[in-house]
Amino acid sequence: METISNIKLSPLMITILAVWFVANLLSQVLYISINGTPYDGVAMLTSLGSYYYLILAIEVFLWLWFFCYLSVKAIKQITRNRLKEEIGNIGDLTKSISIA
Repeated sequence: METISNIKLSPLMITILAVWFVANLLSQVLYISINGTPYDGVAMLTSLGSYYYLILAIEVFLWLWFFCYLSVKAIKQITRNRLKEEIGNIGDLTKSISIA
């Protein structure tokens, strides 16, 4: 049951991170096209007051989750390949040859 929730959570978190990244990118492009210079993100976030820390914590959490997610997938892939190399193809061992 736990693996089902992990499978559903991962695409959701990747979607959230992608939307967050694209929204930041598009807002910067729009601001540059209007004003000619990029906005100062830190000054804008500090103007939010105490919400600044909440937004910063959410963004740090999303990026940490993303890198942990990639690390776990890479480790699983590496161990899966190692196990396949160590065990070999078990299907070859179970095949029988009929002598007619």
